[in-house]
Amino acid sequence: MNPNPRHLTRCLGLFVLAAAALAGTASAADAPPVARVAEAEDHYFDDTVVDPYRWMEQPSAELDTWYRAQTAYTRRWYDGEAAQRKRWFERIRALQTATANLRFLTRVGDQYFFLETPTDGGDVRLMQRAVAGGERRLLLQPSALGKSDKRRSLDFISVSPDGRHVAVAVGEGGSENWSLRFVDVRSGKLLAGTLPRLSAPVPRWSADGKGVYYSQLQKLPPGAPETSKHENNRVFFHVLGAAADKDKAVFGPGIDPAVDIDGKISFTEAMESSDGHWLIGFVNRGTDSHVALWLRDLRSKNAPWRRIADHTDGITTAAVHADQIYVISEKGSPNGRVLRFGAERGGLADAKEWYAPADVILGAGNGWLSDAADALYVVGARNGNADVAILSYDEAGKTRALPLGVLGEMLEFSTDPNLPGATYALQAPTLSPRVFRYEPGQTAPVDTGLRAADPADFSAIETTRVEIASGGVQVPVTITSRKGLPRNGKNPVLLVTYGSYGALSPMWFSAPDLAWYERGGVLAFAHVRGGGEKGAAWHEAGRRTQKQHAVDDLVATARWLIAEGYTSSEHLAIAGKSAGGIVMSAALAQQPQLFRAVMFRVGVTDLLRIEQTAGGPANVMEYGSVKNAEEYRALRAISGYANLRRGTAYPAVLLEAGYNDPRVPAWQLGKMAARLQATTTSKRPVLLRVDFDAGHGLGSSPLQIAELKADEYAFLARELGMDKPEAKGD
Repeated sequence: MNPNPRHLTRCLGLFVLAAAALAGTASAADAPPVARVAEAEDHYFDDTVVDPYRWMEQPSAELDTWYRAQTAYTRRWYDGEAAQRKRWFERIRALQTATANLRFLTRVGDQYFFLETPTDGGDVRLMQRAVAGGERRLLLQPSALGKSDKRRSLDFISVSPDGRHVAVAVGEGGSENWSLRFVDVRSGKLLAGTLPRLSAPVPRWSADGKGVYYSQLQKLPPGAPETSKHENNRVFFHVLGAAADKDKAVFGPGIDPAVDIDGKISFTEAMESSDGHWLIGFVNRGTDSHVALWLRDLRSKNAPWRRIADHTDGITTAAVHADQIYVISEKGSPNGRVLRFGAERGGLADAKEWYAPADVILGAGNGWLSDAADALYVVGARNGNADVAILSYDEAGKTRALPLGVLGEMLEFSTDPNLPGATYALQAPTLSPRVFRYEPGQTAPVDTGLRAADPADFSAIETTRVEIASGGVQVPVTITSRKGLPRNGKNPVLLVTYGSYGALSPMWFSAPDLAWYERGGVLAFAHVRGGGEKGAAWHEAGRRTQKQHAVDDLVATARWLIAEGYTSSEHLAIAGKSAGGIVMSAALAQQPQLFRAVMFRVGVTDLLRIEQTAGGPANVMEYGSVKNAEEYRALRAISGYANLRRGTAYPAVLLEAGYNDPRVPAWQLGKMAARLQATTTSKRPVLLRVDFDAGHGLGSSPLQIAELKADEYAFLARELGMDKPEAKGD
């Protein structure tokens, strides 16, 4: 495609932007603040690309002022929808705070540990409850961490094998710049000392519970390029009570000459076996789900590291139990299978196939291995629902199905190597999350009572799953709406997608979404190529130079919804988060007439420049690189930002950015907003919403989430005509 035409440089003084940021209430017809144009040219092979807003990629007072001016303009637009938005917010907030939410559930011995969002919608806190039941005990809340300029959040936990300590990953302002703190369970006190710059937020405990293996980012010198942030991350071992600067690096690039790890693109972790005999090292090449595995015998002081699997072996995860190593491998089995070999001297060449289901997806990084005292539990997905197989440690192929009790998707799965059975949480779009406990011999699991059924009444709502044709394949689509929905082409439909990293796109239960269904809204999810819904081949078909397939699948889904009478272009919106923004921006640029509204949820918009971000080098494995001619041409063709054209009538667009986002920098949304505002002729709103106390979504408070969802629904209601009787489907 041709690059955008060059424009004359227009310089605006900072005082103009500042005045716009401080302006009072105005009508929704007000013009948005204009961004300064300063063209930059990039030369890729035989192509030249002009970027009018490259200056936004560097932090500056001018950029911050423009962000605030844009956000003020967006708020003025919502002032014109004040009554509508107020109704949405109040209903969302009421639904959101009806029950306590919990996550990172872990059972150790006779105790449960978990993070809980209380019913008052306050900050997430660390809680404890006995397996037998009884009162919940508060162990830690953010206010106990002391004063900070940024809002703190408890994002992840890891419980010691003896249940005496809990490691907590603490975030600030959604930045994912995690630090690690420790709580003494018996006293309920926070231990002194902090481990900074976590690379992976969940540490692994030693078998004796005296310390943790944690992955840490290197400390960068001033002026270091953003792309070097994740280079040379290493695994350290920390003994509880010791000073952090005494921690020793045990695994990673540059530590052992015999361990060959590329420090440029590798992420490293380490895990000790439950008996303390083995230390297994994991190496990921960027976002690739295939890992290299290294093994060390901890019973011998000077035992060397031994490579037991390379990236080319198709291994996605591993577990160690009783001197045996279990792995999920995609090699020779696109859906994934479980292999076993001895830790002492064995390797993949000696591996025995332990479990190979024909219709369960274990591959693409979507299978879990969890060792309990009685068996190895293997979590996968069958036709979009969770499937758990219980594997014997003694005999290959000897399996039985865990009776889950309900159909749904797995939220949590926890086993204790010293105890039989498992604890897990399931949910579905119309089934609120429930936590169950399974003990060997039971014919049905037992509800733990840790999470009450949400009182939101979904009895009038139904979810269906269909497959639609797209380019010679069948694409799964999940549709949730009111029962008896009329096929009159007038229903407001929000079509969502993701399609990256081979990930299964979860169909979360969200009580606030009932507000959308009550008003006649339909939520559809296209499980496009690039995801993991149909195994490794499905992922490969939407990865790197094949990414256009994901866009084609979304467009085919949109046209199917229209042809089947669910909606029409005037009542159809699309949305994507993070890597889902790639598909959104390409669909917006390629088929602007097909949609009435588009929402970017901290989504990627400029594929040609994402490689220059902190996470850019890691994502080359998924997106491709502009340094490769073939991959550049594919990236150029689907980069929404690079393909916007003047004189085009684009849909209404809401772009959501987190100022502290470490994955998709706010400038990705800022540049897209500026270019859309300068090119569109439709007179429909292009709104940039910057949350200055948020990142990629992780760590956002319930109130922030409710405010955002109210903005989304008010925007969609206005653009899709939800206040018009004919759009409700009554």
